[in-house]
Amino acid sequence: MLHTGNGKAARPQTPVRLSPVDEAAPFPAVSAASQDELQRAVTTARVAQPEWASRPLEERARLLERAAKAMLRDRNLLLHLVKEEMGKHEVESLFTEALGPLDAVKAWHKIVARSQSRRVSLNPLAFPRKRARVEMVPRGVIGIIAPWNFPVSGLYRSVVPALLSGNAVVLKPSEYTPKSSAWFMEHFARELPHGIATVVQGDGAVGAALVDSGIDACVFTGSVKAGGRVRVRCAELGIPSSIEMGGKDAAIVLGDCDLDRTVMGITHWALSNAGQACGAIEVAYVEERIADEFVARMRSAWEQLRTGPGDDDVEVAPLANARQLAVVEAHVEDALKKGAKLVCGGKRTGRGFGHLPTLLDRCTSSMDVVREETFGPVLAVVRVWGADEAVRAINAAKYGLGASIWTRDVARAERLVERLDVGVANINTHAFTGAVPQLPWSGTRATGFGVANSELSLVNFCHPKTVAIDEADAPEPFYMPFDATLRQLGEALVKAQLGELLGAVKLPLLLRRRQKRIRDFFRR
Repeated sequence: MLHTGNGKAARPQTPVRLSPVDEAAPFPAVSAASQDELQRAVTTARVAQPEWASRPLEERARLLERAAKAMLRDRNLLLHLVKEEMGKHEVESLFTEALGPLDAVKAWHKIVARSQSRRVSLNPLAFPRKRARVEMVPRGVIGIIAPWNFPVSGLYRSVVPALLSGNAVVLKPSEYTPKSSAWFMEHFARELPHGIATVVQGDGAVGAALVDSGIDACVFTGSVKAGGRVRVRCAELGIPSSIEMGGKDAAIVLGDCDLDRTVMGITHWALSNAGQACGAIEVAYVEERIADEFVARMRSAWEQLRTGPGDDDVEVAPLANARQLAVVEAHVEDALKKGAKLVCGGKRTGRGFGHLPTLLDRCTSSMDVVREETFGPVLAVVRVWGADEAVRAINAAKYGLGASIWTRDVARAERLVERLDVGVANINTHAFTGAVPQLPWSGTRATGFGVANSELSLVNFCHPKTVAIDEADAPEPFYMPFDATLRQLGEALVKAQLGELLGAVKLPLLLRRRQKRIRDFFRR
């Protein structure tokens, strides 16, 4: 349902229509915002935004910090909601969803403060008595279309900087996790002016309507197909957009790696959140000389992992919904048909949408599990003869979000990452930078062209305004009229730039002559 800025729910409307595969899921009862409700949310946000933007940054930060502290105190409700909506274990949600809001607000406060206004140094000879600064001006109303896999922590990097920058936000959460994301926004709505933090519920049709509602910028995270449509529509409307459309992250495992730590790291980054992360490791390019040992060690570890709908006694949670389970099963089946070797897993577990951690060996680029985003607890092992082969494969892949290199030779790895055509390159780690506000999170190719996190992302929420101030008394030497005095000054400038002493010596005299000529011209 629609949540207004004061946290009160609007009148329920027609329920979202679900496809048959979705109806089999434990889908929370939600109602879609009507067109009128959506438009009213955007209009209310637009009316409220100028006053919000006029408040000092310190005041905006103080209110957001107060909301973030309330989130920490109310964390148990969030853990319950996330488990109810997508099956994520509470202990995992504690770390991936609940612990971050206050840190995010504090970090973004510093980033926005640094970026709000900065002076630009001007050459005093070329631009006498002039100064300039660049101010970041909030765009107005930011529409955010969010995914389901991180229903709260996935919002930090857009909602928080947008609000701190002085914008109003209208969020359309995933229809799979409406309550969790609304929980997050409602904490802000209680502290902020009416209309500044608003939620509109619904499916892709509501998201499309949000893009068309008159927002000033759009942030989208989701599928390639939907993201492409959003990007095109935003371009047609002339509004900026930041589009992240998934990933197929790979790890390059070199023969000299610390195998103990590599197995630990790849296991975590492949199976955290049941593999439902755009930055999850889905493919491991392993040097042939250690491939047998790597696969054996991974199998030993993965077969010990506990799966299912439990909590503190389980490592790998179920998948979030029936649709994602179907994708995982289809990718595994395709790989096995095309010659992959099933090392472990490969089937459902327990009730609901549980799937065993699945390790596939001897995979090839012809398989969906190597080419397409699986978004599940599956790792495809591709054996390679060396790092060059792995780098070529990663650069030829559909997605270009992240990659990692696992080796003891860090200097060699640093040379290799220069050749990787990805947005995030890691050495002996993976994907943790997605939770670091100071570091940009972006990709290439089908991943999209938006930037999340860091000062570079603030262009999504602000437009730069240059303010130039001239306190000079004399006219500019390039003013009209265009005559011989201007030509002489220009030739002297050329000689001075080329290092010819005579040109530099003549400049003061020619400049005074030129300024006198301009004054005389305009006094006639």
